[in-house]
Amino acid sequence: AVVAVQSGGGAGSGVIVSEDGLVLTAGHVSGRPGRNVTIVLPDGRKVSAVTMGGSEISDSGMCKIKQEGEWPFAPMAKKGKSQVGDWCFALGHPGGFIEKRGMVTRIGRVIHKRYATLRTDCRLLGGDSGGPLFNIDGEVIGIHSRIAKEDDANFHAPIESYLEHWDLFKEGKMISRRDLQKGGFLGVGTEETEKGLRIQQLVKESAADKGGILKADIITAIDGEPIDSQEELSIVVGSKEPGDEVVVDLRRGEKELTISLELGKRPE
Repeated sequence: AVVAVQSGGGAGSGVIVSEDGLVLTAGHVSGRPGRNVTIVLPDGRKVSAVTMGGSEISDSGMCKIKQEGEWPFAPMAKKGKSQVGDWCFALGHPGGFIEKRGMVTRIGRVIHKRYATLRTDCRLLGGDSGGPLFNIDGEVIGIHSRIAKEDDANFHAPIESYLEHWDLFKEGKMISRRDLQKGGFLGVGTEETEKGLRIQQLVKESAADKGGILKADIITAIDGEPIDSQEELSIVVGSKEPGDEVVVDLRRGEKELTISLELGKRPE
């Protein structure tokens, strides 16, 4: 299921995750939706694919093999399964696809995990971008994104970034930072917790500040949509317009609160 993704003069890696040929890769490998790319299978066979949607925030991307068939695929881990300290292994095609060598395996551990990034100490090289990171159960937990010279500074798009926006990606939609910055502005700095997003910072005179949100409040939902990651908060708020009214569900200590407020405009 681990493949190479070729486009123009560039090449990266990817992994097939469905029988009908959906391929996960890095957003900087797939690029804009609607591009034609070539998927190189482990036996050297080449098939055509088209790029779909993705997210600039997490550097996630998706392609679809054009040819119908029952493609070999790897299972994806469930949301939240990977944790700091877990053993994992990285697969990919460093330096590009080499049929006689095949894919290369590197073993390491998850050393940090945030809303849109997962960090490991698996050694990666150019050409690995877009390749899969597996847990010991053989499930995809991430896709290689930013590759560093230091072994403990390699970043991956967590599988949660794909699962949360699966339908959007399949529709060919691209989540861009520029588009989100044009949208509404809440004015909070948060940290992820098991209970939800805890408010760490409030922008003075922002929508959150004026609406009565306090530091240490935990955001659980906006307009009825559960919010459990900073990426999700950015997308939900950024997809609305300044001036739109939203309903924010909060947990303040032992109390459950609901606050209606009007989103502001992002400061210049």
